[in-house]
Amino acid sequence: MPTTMHGLVRMAWEHPANRGRRARALAAMAGWQAWKRLVRRPRDLSVFGGMSFRAYRDSTQPGRFLYFGGLPDYEEMTFMKRYLRPGDGFIDGGANEGMFSLLAAQLVGPSGAVHAFEAVPTYVKRLQHNLRANSLDWVTVHDMAIGAEQGSVRFFINGTGSRLRTEADPPQAGVQVGLGRLDELLPERAYAMGKLDVEGTEHLALSGASRLIARGEPAVWMLELVDKFLHRFGSSSREIREWLQDHGYDVVMYDPARNQLVPAPQTPSAGPDVLAVHRRSRQLVQARLSGRV
Repeated sequence: MPTTMHGLVRMAWEHPANRGRRARALAAMAGWQAWKRLVRRPRDLSVFGGMSFRAYRDSTQPGRFLYFGGLPDYEEMTFMKRYLRPGDGFIDGGANEGMFSLLAAQLVGPSGAVHAFEAVPTYVKRLQHNLRANSLDWVTVHDMAIGAEQGSVRFFINGTGSRLRTEADPPQAGVQVGLGRLDELLPERAYAMGKLDVEGTEHLALSGASRLIARGEPAVWMLELVDKFLHRFGSSSREIREWLQDHGYDVVMYDPARNQLVPAPQTPSAGPDVLAVHRRSRQLVQARLSGRV
């Protein structure tokens, strides 16, 4: 995400969700920047067609809603809206303040289930507030990190970023948090989709879901694979893609204009976000996207 105002303006102007509303997007950007500097207190945004989201001036999440037409991650969120169904199970690894958890909860409804994992205490409190404000009783918050083993670990917090501590960080940096495996933490039920945005430990989180993955669940993983972050923990986007392919998943991207899954480039130059779709479920996923089921 660019940090300069020029970069933000360019992104808002080019964002696909802002087609036909670019002036409104730029006005929203100016309004939020003024609010943060002058009013300096939280405000409640209306998101996803009427849900409430508490906006804090030190957070990157509100700006993404305001600048990018209410669908900050346009391709991924459009995929979710077309793919998820009432009653589905959704896993949100690295939930932050709840941007994806709220959308998933709206789509799967009270007959579904969302399991949101977040380790940073401040974000946990904000996530819980957003869930209470929308009466989303079918979202379970797990205030912990996810990985390949059970236990506890220090979590390093740097501004709006957070991740597991590495040996390069000061020994006492961050906060001590619980660490768990998805296989041990998730109740037995079907899961249609999982999202992992865990700042370089995606391979560890996947390893902790080996039983789930062995039965082909969830059918779809949404992954942010950033080599700069993955290298900190001894992995790479290429290694994770190969691991997923060995475990029955095709690594693809979603084209919302064509409403189709398309092959992901072999290199992450097109962006770090990919979908991994289990081969056994590929036809079902495409049928859902097309509205046939």
